[in-house]
Amino acid sequence: MVALVTIVLLLSIILCFHSISGRGLIGCSQGSSCNAVLGSKWSFLFGIIPVSALAAGVWIAFLVCLILHSRNSDLELQYFLNRILLILSGSVTGSAAWFIWLQSHMIKAFCPYCMTAHILGIAISALTVIWCVRQKPGHSLLNIGFGLTIAVALAVVQFATTPLTLAERGFAREPLPELSPRELPVTGDPDAPHVITLLYDWQCSHCRKIHNMLPDVVDILSGKVAFILCPISLSRECNPLIPQGSTDRFTGSCQLLHIGLALWRTDPIAYSRYEEWYWGDPAKGWNPPSVDEATAYASDLIGADRLEQAIKDPWIESYMQTVLQIFGRTSSEGRSAVPRFIYKNDWLIPEADDAAGLASLVSEMTQ
Repeated sequence: MVALVTIVLLLSIILCFHSISGRGLIGCSQGSSCNAVLGSKWSFLFGIIPVSALAAGVWIAFLVCLILHSRNSDLELQYFLNRILLILSGSVTGSAAWFIWLQSHMIKAFCPYCMTAHILGIAISALTVIWCVRQKPGHSLLNIGFGLTIAVALAVVQFATTPLTLAERGFAREPLPELSPRELPVTGDPDAPHVITLLYDWQCSHCRKIHNMLPDVVDILSGKVAFILCPISLSRECNPLIPQGSTDRFTGSCQLLHIGLALWRTDPIAYSRYEEWYWGDPAKGWNPPSVDEATAYASDLIGADRLEQAIKDPWIESYMQTVLQIFGRTSSEGRSAVPRFIYKNDWLIPEADDAAGLASLVSEMTQ
């Protein structure tokens, strides 16, 4: 029991450190389902407290109770510790169910680290209940129920205090270069009354989530909006505006940008097939294809020689210089977050759990 609790405690501490520092985890690269969960607003309470910190606190209490229990022969103290352990077990089980539901229904992605902690937590709780009930059956259900009530309270507080839609907003003080909806991929009617520029990185999992909502947003807003899909790289390989000193978590996105634009310029139908393949099924988890995989698929669509020639198109470099100006003039204090909606000189970085919420943000932006 102590060994299992120690493992989950270490996992919680690692996840807490990741939430606070923003450093990557093994197997949790940028764009992965794991990163989508750990970078979600649901990974915090009140927007500032990592839920993994709360978990670490619970497992520290669990560990202390187990150690005291094993080193003390006072039956009254052992029975008291049993009650505490049962309360903690109910809290752990209820919280695990809540966070598994969040990953499945709200974030629509699963974090292997989190799921390991949840499954081990449920297993530890089951073993604890069996152990405590065998020692003294009385009041076990009441204590477990109290623990579950604490978990329900946590879920209610988090759901009530976490906005389903939110956005970082800003205004560009300098004029922004204009991009033509006739030269880039567009979701919606290019002649719609409101045409919004969307900056995104191919390896960004949140960009994928927003991208998959766009057709529904267009329908909800009765075709009055359209989105110009403008890829940008968040890698320092080709974006000098990315802050120096941090880990380059988007390595390869420059090549992916070139591949996508080369396909679009060469064969828009092939591009549509590529886009559908790259983003994958919206209902499933996602790990972004590598540069080699993307190159191979694009080569199968239009031929390797044709793709190589299209990547050298001078238009792509001209586009990159233009989009970098837009990116720089709509960034605040060196922040480089995407996806980013830009309409006239207004910009916002949205976070929405469904198309209706995203549509409300877009509607406010275009009023």
